[in-house]
Amino acid sequence: MSSDGDASARDCCYRPGTMPLWARRLFPLVVAAICAVAAATALAGNHREPLAGTWSGAISGHAGSGIRGARIVIVVNARETGGSWSLSATCHGPLTLDTISNGYHHYRRKLAPGATCAGGDVDCLKRVGANVYDAVTSHLGSAHDVSGTLHRALR
Repeated sequence: MSSDGDASARDCCYRPGTMPLWARRLFPLVVAAICAVAAATALAGNHREPLAGTWSGAISGHAGSGIRGARIVIVVNARETGGSWSLSATCHGPLTLDTISNGYHHYRRKLAPGATCAGGDVDCLKRVGANVYDAVTSHLGSAHDVSGTLHRALR
């Protein structure tokens, strides 16, 4: 290459001295802000509130569905692999963890001996702040699905 070609290659490249003063001062602040947001997001994403404990509340169908509401108590064991559920003295039983997806723990309802209701529904539980959201998938089909917010039960 000629000496003219070398000079034009140098002219097109970035030279630190050519960056405006305001950009040189702003750049470290932008980098620090991005790092702070990334660190906060990482910490928030890794912090998961436990689902274990006793939860109670009302679950009901969507407005106009005709599904009446019910009070439910759900107990999730310390390992979050199972627990129990109760709608009444004659409608209760164990819960078994099926899957976990999109932040929801999917627990299948089984019936206790002597229970007089139908089992097979799936309680999809997700922590939302201090509460638990319960979206119940009915074994009878989506027209019978119910949901509600459960609160930690006081002992």
